[in-house]
Amino acid sequence: MRAQNRGMTARRIVLCLAILAACVVPSSAQQPLRSPDVIFVPTPQEVVDAMLKLAKVTKNDVVYDLGSGDGRIPITAAKTYGARGVGIDIDPQRIKEAQENLKNSGVGDRVKFLNQDLFTTDISEATVVTLYLLP
Repeated sequence: MRAQNRGMTARRIVLCLAILAACVVPSSAQQPLRSPDVIFVPTPQEVVDAMLKLAKVTKNDVVYDLGSGDGRIPITAAKTYGARGVGIDIDPQRIKEAQENLKNSGVGDRVKFLNQDLFTTDISEATVVTLYLLP
């Protein structure tokens, strides 16, 4: 009987901790899926233009930007070349910024942003993959 009481007590403690956690961390407060490997630094627009030109992007391409930050690479690919774009970023704050930039871009029908880990995301539909890192 004592072991059963300890089991019930442990379950109550776990339940109380779960309820406490739900109260302390609001569900709307999104955290990155894991710690980012690099800090966010916006890709200079001239670098974006050079990357897409070098890749010879066309309207037939699907450009995936890994670690898309504020979304400027997929948005530029869609605006300048008519391509479809997909931005992947681990940080929900960056996705929010990218979505705001997308609203003002006029290419919302050709670009989407996913809050995912670039190391586990399926990028098999991509014809062009971009990634901007610091030295």
